[in-house]
Amino acid sequence: MVRRSLMAVMVGVGALAACQTTPVPDPAPAAVPAHPPAPEAPWREVAAENLVILQTVTGAIVIELAPEAAPAHVAQFRNAIRANLYNGEYFYRVIDGHVAQAGLEFEHRLDAWDTVPLEADRTVEAAGFAPLGNADLFAPEAGHRDGFAVGRDGNTEWLLHCPGALGMARDTPPDSGATEFFVPIGQRRYLDRNYTIFGRVISGMEHVNRLERVAPAGEAEIPAFTDPATAEAAFAARAQALSANRILSIGLAADMPEDLRPRWEVMATPGAEWEALKTSKRDYGIYDAFVVTPPKRLDICTLPVPARPVHAD
Repeated sequence: MVRRSLMAVMVGVGALAACQTTPVPDPAPAAVPAHPPAPEAPWREVAAENLVILQTVTGAIVIELAPEAAPAHVAQFRNAIRANLYNGEYFYRVIDGHVAQAGLEFEHRLDAWDTVPLEADRTVEAAGFAPLGNADLFAPEAGHRDGFAVGRDGNTEWLLHCPGALGMARDTPPDSGATEFFVPIGQRRYLDRNYTIFGRVISGMEHVNRLERVAPAGEAEIPAFTDPATAEAAFAARAQALSANRILSIGLAADMPEDLRPRWEVMATPGAEWEALKTSKRDYGIYDAFVVTPPKRLDICTLPVPARPVHAD
């Protein structure tokens, strides 16, 4: 079976108007200027066009998109959302410690969607990058930009496969991603720079973790979904089996009425509050029960940048 899947070797808010997918150009390879938050702004509000609300059976998942890091993927994802592609679909591949993957699953259902180029890294200036402050196992340097965990090597920068990242699954060719997205539910840093990360979960990761662990349809099961004589029964059985992992709705905040539109903000990185938070998390000496004080180090994937809703005055 051929499927837009994350690594075949692995074992595993309301309706929006439909719109037609528009091809997007490859991102320019030249270095792009960074735009760090103003020093006096300890929190940065998420742009409505980058704020996604995904409603599952167990609760809402709030996502921030990263168009500066992966413009083609973000454009494709917005188009898919606005075309109501994911409403009523499922997280059909949820592998414990690996990823939760959602979308259309079957190759014959993806034919209408263009593929997007791999955007696993980019060239960007160091300005606006907040170093983690200690060595990283996978990248020469790790830290954060605008709340997103990133790795750097010279002026090359990439988003990391930390739990809660939003990535695009694909087939073997690097430029074969289309609609199937995944969220790591474990640290999958060996995937860095091999798959495109184009956003992150800023709230509701507990709902991703509560998804039922399921495997996608096997090769022997695929014909039942493509044969008109058996497809209806096969999809009905699939819907019942995946009911706990159903996507009830997904929408962009920008497409919601302004008076009902959710607003979220993320702690500024770089920023004084973020640096203070990192320092406090390194202070293991505060625990009286410790016999040996751990080194003052942070794992970049265990301290996501805080986000919070903005409440109306």
